[in-house]
Amino acid sequence: MHKYLILFLLVSITTLELNAQSSGKVEVEGVQIVKQDTNSHSPKLAGYLSLGFPGLGQAYNKKYWKMPIIYAGFTGLTYLIIDNHKNYIKFRDAYIARLEDTPGNEDILPQYTTENIRVLKNIYWKDRDFYIILTVGFYAIQVLDAIVDAHFFSYDMSDDLSLRISPSIEPTLGTYQTNATGIGISLNF
Repeated sequence: MHKYLILFLLVSITTLELNAQSSGKVEVEGVQIVKQDTNSHSPKLAGYLSLGFPGLGQAYNKKYWKMPIIYAGFTGLTYLIIDNHKNYIKFRDAYIARLEDTPGNEDILPQYTTENIRVLKNIYWKDRDFYIILTVGFYAIQVLDAIVDAHFFSYDMSDDLSLRISPSIEPTLGTYQTNATGIGISLNF
């Protein structure tokens, strides 16, 4: 119940913020003034949205194609964490049962030696922890992606991305010569 309330509040705040940013018209005493907002796309808001709910910062940046990648990544990592945790618990319980050697204690993995069970338990334990760390890293990367993408949201890139190379003759400061020139190459973007 609480998680739905938090999600509702997060979506409500986002909607209010987006509406406040999208309205660029102000009416003062019957005269409509169009304000030009140079900082209308907030990287801070994109980061907070992505921090609160993964993928929401990408939606704010209008990069909807990134959202399925984020959800697929979290789904895959969650599956790997759960699977490795289940196997770790299974082998841990079998290892404890082998070490206790109490009567009536059933051996659940008779096909493995005690050393094999210990090694497999440690492997699943390390893999589970590795995938947890990987999930935290993936979470941080998607937040950073939203922030960086918001910084470049209003970046104006011209269609001309050519590099022009031309010869150049430039005046240089020589030690003994007053009118020295240097020959080089000029790079124009």
